[in-house]
Amino acid sequence: MIKSTYVPFICISQNRCIHLEPLLPSLRKRKRYIAVEVISDAPVQRNAFIAAVSQAGCAVLGDVGFAVCGISVLGFEDNVGIVKCWHTSVSQTIGVLTFMTWIDGQKVIVRAAGVSGTVKGAQIKFLQKGN
Repeated sequence: MIKSTYVPFICISQNRCIHLEPLLPSLRKRKRYIAVEVISDAPVQRNAFIAAVSQAGCAVLGDVGFAVCGISVLGFEDNVGIVKCWHTSVSQTIGVLTFMTWIDGQKVIVRAAGVSGTVKGAQIKFLQKGN
């Protein structure tokens, strides 16, 4: 059985490529997943939530700070979702989410339900309907 592995290369010119070694696990950036609940009178659309997160992130942290935190929305449905960030910027990300008061012209409260190291853990612990 032949095992195929993906070997990344960076091509400098047509004739010269450099082989990249994968990073050791201790050198990789660790991710955290924040379970988020939006409290509002009307349902919030996914695209409006993503736009509000990026707008609030740039307003609170600045463009460079927002990029350094690595904030992105993984999923958002029925006013609950998961926001991803780096492990060193969890408190800044929760601060950005807390400062969001208006989404798409309606007043909202954004509550961080909890932080987990995996998406599945965040869904099971914080986003189940019974809690």
